[in-house]
Amino acid sequence: MSANMTISALFQLSFFVVCATLSCGCSTDTKNGTVAGMVTLDGQPLEKGLIRFTPADGQTATADATIAAGKFSATMPVGEKRVSLSSPKVVGQRKMYETADSPMVDMIQELLPPKYNSQSTLTITVKSGNQEQAYDLTIK
Repeated sequence: MSANMTISALFQLSFFVVCATLSCGCSTDTKNGTVAGMVTLDGQPLEKGLIRFTPADGQTATADATIAAGKFSATMPVGEKRVSLSSPKVVGQRKMYETADSPMVDMIQELLPPKYNSQSTLTITVKSGNQEQAYDLTIK
């Protein structure tokens, strides 16, 4: 068998394994659910941030999703979750080192009030399949 034929056979086998894995992943999974939706801040889509779903029972994995232009999507085990949201805000710059030629780095603060992250009381019951959820946040 030539080297080209071996590479071709390996490629075909790899392709088959990937396709089989993906098709298995498309089956109905009653242990997971996907939550997708929109996060707004004072009526406008939240530019960027992170949404975290923490299991209330502490028995399943935590799921995170990035928020971009207000949109997010996260897949996680079903059940009751605590929801927390955060969004970085650049408030200035500082030197990385105390040298004359030091590069500048952004100084970051949390844009959202603690009621949405460290003191969040937001919850959601994640169900099998897909569900939509909107979070309308306010600074006040």
